Order: sequence, then structure tokens, then C-alpha cells
Amino acid sequence: MNFLLIGIFVSLAFAGLIYLASENIFICLFIFLFSLVFFVFIVRRQIDKYREKTRRYHQCYQFINTYLVSLSIKGSMTAARESSYDTSDTKTKEILDSIKEFDEGEKLSYLCKYFKFDLYHLFLDTVSLWNEQGGDILAMSQHLVNQVRLKEEYILFCESTHRTRLVEFIILWVLTLLILISLRFALSQFFTYIIKTIFYQIAVVVVFLFLIVSIYVMVKRITNITLEGWKDDEK
Repeated sequence: MNFLLIGIFVSLAFAGLIYLASENIFICLFIFLFSLVFFVFIVRRQIDKYREKTRRYHQCYQFINTYLVSLSIKGSMTAARESSYDTSDTKTKEILDSIKEFDEGEKLSYLCKYFKFDLYHLFLDTVSLWNEQGGDILAMSQHLVNQVRLKEEYILFCESTHRTRLVEFIILWVLTLLILISLRFALSQFFTYIIKTIFYQIAVVVVFLFLIVSIYVMVKRITNITLEGWKDDEK
């Protein structure tokens, strides 16, 4: 809902700016509807998929760490799973609640459908080996823990870098549009002459379409995080 409101607000802002630049109500309505569809059905979907992917990985990271530490201390898969359950978010708890009747091994195997990452499969193999042969689970999973931690740090680094790029992108386009609007008033006489020309009207539309394409490219870049095992069409 919040993103829908943002999409409506930005679409209205685009429509207002293009009307100010072209004084053409039809172009204004076209840009408003095009922008609204773009933000609601394309950008929101892309961001929602990205958020779900990173949310699940954060949960996977937390589940694995909590499980291994608890298993090392308590020596029980049931107690380890209960500890991981306590630190999970609502959506993950719903998945775990839906498989209460499974035994501990089946529960971990079932979660492969939820934690669709290669590192979770490695975690599952490590726990299965410990269950069969025993030993020090922390020593057995040291490489796994290091890989999970490095991937978590990679995600956090990407998120920080993408926030910086997003701010730079917004500032760049805000300044560009402010300059264009300033020229519209500074050169009012020239503007009165060219505003009715078809070339100018098309140029205004092209500028805003280029802005929308730029937003799409930026969104694709900031939502592009490689997490081995996860496919972009996962739900």
C-alpha cells in the first residue's frame, strides 16, 4: 500500500511537470497513466521479489546460525529447531507450523522448498552427517558458517551501495528537471514560440520516457543480487 501511494505521488509529479513543460492535457494524462502502470505493475513487482529474496536469505542465515549453535549446546535436533523457530519471523514460523507433524529430518528437508539457496543444502548435508556419525557440529560446519556469513555481508554491502546509488540517481534527475523548468520560465518568450510545435511536444514526451526507462534500469540494477540456488522467477 505504501508503495502504491508512492507510485501515485510520483506519477502525479511527472504529470504536473510535463503539463508545466508542454501545457498539453493529453500528454499530461498519457504520462500519468503510463507512469502509474509502470510503478504499480513493474517496479513494485521487481522490488517485492527482491525484498522476498533477501528476507528469506536473512531468515536462512539466522536459522542456520541459531540451529548450529543450539545443536552444539543441547545436542538435540528438536531443541535446535525450537531455538531457530523462536528467532524466526512470522512468515517463517507459519511454514514451520504447517509441518509440525513431520519428524525433525523431514522438517529440515521440507525447508529446502522455502530456503532455496545452495548454502541451505550444504547445511542440510552437514546436519545429516552429524546425525549419522556424531562429532562436533561447529567444527564440521565451520566452512558453512563462514560462507553463510560472507554472503550475508555481501547482501548488506550491496544494500548500502544501492542506497547510495539511488540517492545519487534521484539528486541527478531532480536537478535536471529543475534546470529544465527554470529554463521554461527564464526563456518564456522563446517557450511561447516553440510550445505549439510538434517537435517540441515529442521532445518533452521523449525526455520523460527516457526518465522512466532510466528508473527501470536503476531498479533492475539495485535488485540484482546473486544468491546461489535462488532463481529470479521464484515466489
